[in-house]
Amino acid sequence: MFYLRHPLTEMKQYTFLSLSVLGAVSIYATVAAAPAFAAPPSGCAVVSRASGQETAQGVTYQNLVLRTPDGGTTFKTGHVTLHGSGETPEATHDLADAASLLLMSAMTGHHNAACTDWLNTQGKRVLAGLQAGKSYDLTWQNATLTHGAAQVTVNTARYQMQGGSATASASLGMDGVSFRNVANQDLLPTAAHATFSLPAAEVPALMSAIGGRSASAPAVHATISSFDATQGDASLHGNGVATLTGNVNNTSASGHLEITNLETLIDKARTAKQMKLAAGMVVARLVSHKHGEQNTWDTKWESGVLTVNGFPIPLK
Repeated sequence: MFYLRHPLTEMKQYTFLSLSVLGAVSIYATVAAAPAFAAPPSGCAVVSRASGQETAQGVTYQNLVLRTPDGGTTFKTGHVTLHGSGETPEATHDLADAASLLLMSAMTGHHNAACTDWLNTQGKRVLAGLQAGKSYDLTWQNATLTHGAAQVTVNTARYQMQGGSATASASLGMDGVSFRNVANQDLLPTAAHATFSLPAAEVPALMSAIGGRSASAPAVHATISSFDATQGDASLHGNGVATLTGNVNNTSASGHLEITNLETLIDKARTAKQMKLAAGMVVARLVSHKHGEQNTWDTKWESGVLTVNGFPIPLK
């Protein structure tokens, strides 16, 4: 499987599937221009933007910059566009900031308690929009996330979401992803796309947990219809379900994964002298099912134990 280090050096390890779930469910937000708005609390984040423009289809921002109060982490994007919000300018201004903050938090694994209540308020606005049947289409272009010396650049990230029922359906795509000063960066995907759904009522608590306090998060139930990631000639495909909480011991997931050209990833790990990573992928290959050029796994994570094709692998 794609067993890769988190995209930034000082963070936890995730499979790219779990990272995509976190990143995807975290971007519940929209954008619009307004002269006055309730910015994030000063202890949460500092936001600036060069300009904004409203159109018949939606709104556009230029050069949005968001950083943590200590300046250690910065998210910059040259162009942000929203179609279909239907929100007031004041509300969408707040939600634009929340969107970028949550994307940054999901990618870095950083939780700031000063953001908790503010993000919960933004989540309730999103929930009201979903219940009213609104759809959201948000695009970031030329985005760069910097954490210390590590950097992740994305040419285009697009998030779409549709409400109108008790379940919200969504998709997230990232293209042109590149890394600098990141562990195992030659093995990380350069493009990834996911479609998924979750109960709309669980959005506010999830938003406040991702960007704020993580340990207090209630269970959130996500269904991943499809997930695809590519790195050179290698590609990953998957689907599954997950129950996400603020406590990893109470988090569970199950699903199906397929990798084409796993040998390419193993060779890259060896070339980079990442022998533990290469060994881990060799073990994964041994317990996989082989179908032509694909290695497949049926996986389950529960109570700190990962089960792969029936083989339990304790990770505690």
